[in-house]
Amino acid sequence: MKHVVITGGSGFLGRAIAQELLRREYRVTLISRGAPSVKGCAVVGWSGLQEAVDHADAVINLAGASVGGPRWTARVRHDILASRIDATKQVVDAIAQSPHAPCLISASAVGFYGNTMVPSSEAMGAGATFLAVVTNAWEQEAMKARECTRVVCMRIGVVLDARQGALPKMVQPLKMFVGGVLGSGRQWLPWVHVHDVVQAFVWALEKQDLEGPVNVVAPEAVMMQKFTDELGAVLHRPTWLAVPGFVLRLMLGRQADVVLHGQHVLPNRLLGSGFTFKFPSLRKALEDLLSVR
Repeated sequence: MKHVVITGGSGFLGRAIAQELLRREYRVTLISRGAPSVKGCAVVGWSGLQEAVDHADAVINLAGASVGGPRWTARVRHDILASRIDATKQVVDAIAQSPHAPCLISASAVGFYGNTMVPSSEAMGAGATFLAVVTNAWEQEAMKARECTRVVCMRIGVVLDARQGALPKMVQPLKMFVGGVLGSGRQWLPWVHVHDVVQAFVWALEKQDLEGPVNVVAPEAVMMQKFTDELGAVLHRPTWLAVPGFVLRLMLGRQADVVLHGQHVLPNRLLGSGFTFKFPSLRKALEDLLSVR
């Protein structure tokens, strides 16, 4: 039975990946600071990281402070970056000291590309926004493990989940007939169904010739306007009440970058490696998540 260690596994994505690995009869250990565990997983603190890694076949690194939490003060921006770098450094050091160096599947984000309208494959360089700086530094830290093992950096898009993440926050105002497009509507929204994210992580774990950066986004790229229109159509609600960018800036400050910046991202390496998306179409993904048949 293969053993996978997951850092940052207490979030909804980490729990979903852990549950899928358990279903596939992997042994899973979560590295946690006291967050709720997943039934069937062993849970140890960060002080037990080295011992867990020494007995692991792979490490999935998801650790890092949420970018969707408090307003981005200087302190919060520092924590967003430092939490990722510090946790990843600990993971890389543990892998380097392990007698057999398990592979590393490390989370990243499409924010790597900055704010761009240009179709972006994994060959593109990093952008210049705050999130681009964070993800670039995050990946560079993870890639240090390439000296001793295989490393994959999963550049994850906007994960659509029925109960957590961005989608419920967008659904609620629409259900109350007060929702609409955020910003100009012309920014690209690199979405992906949570099911396909989980399967992409398992794919990266099991496909031994896959390494380096991998875009984890659906093949159907859409702009914010199209996304909002599709969501309204699935919910049978109007999308007339737009929220201008300057209003979001007043409300959120620099954190408004999360919705006002966009990336036209292509999942070239996943598709090229033979991965099949269950939900390549936005309409089907929304209908599945919102239980519309």
